[in-house]
Amino acid sequence: MLKAISRASVDLKNSEVLSVMFQQVNIKKSSNNDRVPEFEKSFARYIGTKDAVSFPMCRSGMYFTLKALNFNKGDEVILPAFTFWVDAAMVLMAGLSPVFVDVQFDTATIDPDKIEAAITRKTKAIFLTHINGLPADMDPVMDIARKHNLRVIEDCARSCGATYKNKRIGSFDLGAFSFGYGKSFYGFGGGMVTSDDEETIENLRKIKKDFNRIKAKDLRFQTIKGIILRYANIPLLYRFSLYQLVYQYHIKSNEKYASLFRVKMPSYDSVPENFMIDFNNLQAKLGFKQLERIDHTNKRRMENASVLNQELSGIQGLMPPASLSDREHVAVHYAIWTERKKELQDFLIKNRIDAQDETAVDTTSLERFKPYVKGEFPNSKMLHNRLIFLPTHPYLKKKDMLYMAQKVKEYFEV
Repeated sequence: MLKAISRASVDLKNSEVLSVMFQQVNIKKSSNNDRVPEFEKSFARYIGTKDAVSFPMCRSGMYFTLKALNFNKGDEVILPAFTFWVDAAMVLMAGLSPVFVDVQFDTATIDPDKIEAAITRKTKAIFLTHINGLPADMDPVMDIARKHNLRVIEDCARSCGATYKNKRIGSFDLGAFSFGYGKSFYGFGGGMVTSDDEETIENLRKIKKDFNRIKAKDLRFQTIKGIILRYANIPLLYRFSLYQLVYQYHIKSNEKYASLFRVKMPSYDSVPENFMIDFNNLQAKLGFKQLERIDHTNKRRMENASVLNQELSGIQGLMPPASLSDREHVAVHYAIWTERKKELQDFLIKNRIDAQDETAVDTTSLERFKPYVKGEFPNSKMLHNRLIFLPTHPYLKKKDMLYMAQKVKEYFEV
């Protein structure tokens, strides 16, 4: 096997790359936003909501959604203990208090049975995560929200297109999406908030009146970086490009490359300037193309995941992702659990498989959130630092999936 298997792909067609390069000639025009409202409407139709509002990134959309809901300082927001640290950080930056509940071990999503015990008179919202393409169990969550008059915010960053009982995630109350690297919907960065709630949408649009246009040099950097990542992740090229950095960091423990792979956790003591940069025409144009094919690329991911499901079932000491009949897992990441995570990861990387770390963590173990931790979260603790991703992106073929499965089985001596 001459190639290496990359952790992700960048969904850009060659024709789109050429179009983006031509747009560099008049980059100021590309930084305008007159095409953005049309794209927002199209994205909302795809998700199944009345409207959508674009943001420079998912976390910006999360933060401003919390502000648009007009909660009072110190109000409480319930989150899964095992999630992305950013979600809890946005709650704090919005002047609110995170309240953590445990997750289900098999799905790594919020456990509805734990929610009601965490509700107080100050609780205003449930902020859950659809993790790695698998929707959370939404019916009981929405029942609880209606019973206690709570808002539900869905972190859909890694799960665009996934469905729960044939209803797309992001359409239950308020959804937040990401269009960055490693996601199923690529847009040179950016994000979106979706909802049927006209008042919250209007509040978000009022907030956005203070946003700035992206600077031409920043847009140029953003697009060129995306183009480089697109070609550097092609399997035949990956071995001689990014894989070398992965190998140096994970296998050789070369700290020179640590900044490329370690999750950055800024303090977020105040709202960063880049939270207030408007979505632009170049992103909108690509977004229209992404809408045309996301169901197809999700289908390819699910086909690749099904090969792994078949090959990796029944291996002692390994837990593949949950497969549930009431929801569609779009396999943006294929997260496998094992107590021998680091050893398996090193083995796979040495065999030219970029098995990425899961970036969701037991958030209650992080120092900044410990003042808000009450109780124990055994499932979150068991998941913490024991998950790695096997790639499933559309560049990969069945033979690639079989190769990965073979190496996993070889490690476990199956």
